[in-house]
Amino acid sequence: MASNSSRRWPAFSFRRAGLALVLPILCATSIVQAQDVVRPSLAGEAAAEARRQSLDRIPYNLLVGPVRFRFSATAGLEYNDNINIAEVNRMEDFIFRPQVNLNALWPITQLNTLRFDIGVGYAFYLDNSQFNTNGILLAPGSQLSFDIFIGDFRINFHDRFSLEQDPIGEPQLSGVVDYGRFQNTAGVSVLWDLNKAVVTFGYDHYTFIATNDDFSYLDRNAEMLTATVSVAATSTTGVGLETSFVHNYYNENLLNDSDTFSIGGFVETQLTNYLKLRVAGGYQHISFGGDDVVLGPFPPGFLPGSERFIVFNDRGNLSDFYINLLLSHRVNAAFTHRIAAGHESQLGVNSNFIRLTYVRHTATWNIINRTLLTTELFYEDAEDSGGFINEHLQRYGGALSLGYQLTRNVTLGARYQHTRKQSNVEFRDYRQNRVMIDCTYSF
Repeated sequence: MASNSSRRWPAFSFRRAGLALVLPILCATSIVQAQDVVRPSLAGEAAAEARRQSLDRIPYNLLVGPVRFRFSATAGLEYNDNINIAEVNRMEDFIFRPQVNLNALWPITQLNTLRFDIGVGYAFYLDNSQFNTNGILLAPGSQLSFDIFIGDFRINFHDRFSLEQDPIGEPQLSGVVDYGRFQNTAGVSVLWDLNKAVVTFGYDHYTFIATNDDFSYLDRNAEMLTATVSVAATSTTGVGLETSFVHNYYNENLLNDSDTFSIGGFVETQLTNYLKLRVAGGYQHISFGGDDVVLGPFPPGFLPGSERFIVFNDRGNLSDFYINLLLSHRVNAAFTHRIAAGHESQLGVNSNFIRLTYVRHTATWNIINRTLLTTELFYEDAEDSGGFINEHLQRYGGALSLGYQLTRNVTLGARYQHTRKQSNVEFRDYRQNRVMIDCTYSF
């Protein structure tokens, strides 16, 4: 049964987390001593000045003292032939999506910069108004970020947040229109530039709050610790170690609390002037605080006999490998593409966790004046650990996006997106087609 959400962190969790952060640094010491690569610092005054100059080049349309603001507004119209991502009883609708965006930049000093980005939107359903946004939507990428450069250190304080309803990004869902969730990640990251090595530490507090009562069992918090050590093996190649520890705890006793630990290595290399590769891989372990997923209690008479609970076999911990690959290739001035592939495990929606294997390809075509064409392809294979659906699924699809700069202030956009899901569970297959057009005005 799921553990109590109010439990305290056990002492061994802190010891294990501390060991996870210290080990890569100790292991990398001998590697660092063997290198003799000199390069510009990533955390010194020169880096701060380069960052400031790059931020100064960001266009803005309002200046209040030292603070730069950029406002824009988008009006979008979408046709969706399967808003409830269902195999049967599919629902189609037209959706109107207005959104306003604000980007603010405040260079407090030459070395310290405060940045704020937010997108606020709404979704109006023409035929199914019951699914209209309950409140507002906050676009992914909304954030408050503050950079500080001190000697060999670059410190970033941040708060990243979003409020979304679209269920298409979650492969485990079917038959759902409103997957409303607020997500917030607040924390600090520290980069320590030793010239021969770069060490980073990070702490984040993560919050997930469902805005739809059907998913309130997913409400949770997590404490996340990360650390990496990167060494320049050559002028174009860096190697390193990475580790993380995450303590996840739910508000309700349905899915189990967990501790996730991972450790591995990575290689980043510039193969040519136009080809860059990053490969990371290692070991991942997730331990859960309970044995089974328990659904209930139900009102008397809801289930046959006197049962008040349904118990699903979702027990045991996870020990598995992870691997992620990212290949970026700029073929020429008109064509750039990237391939991402990997295998990893994630916390589940219908179970304790899922194993996910994926391949994604994105290409950008700049072949017509003032017009940008983007193509996307993806494939996913995911399997539940058990839980109350216990599903094995494949998803695949793609998208075609077109952007046209009509005037200095007006950008037109169009997008077609297709997604298909195949599941071993009855009535959980679906296919969805979406056609979207929008117009953005930058003030």
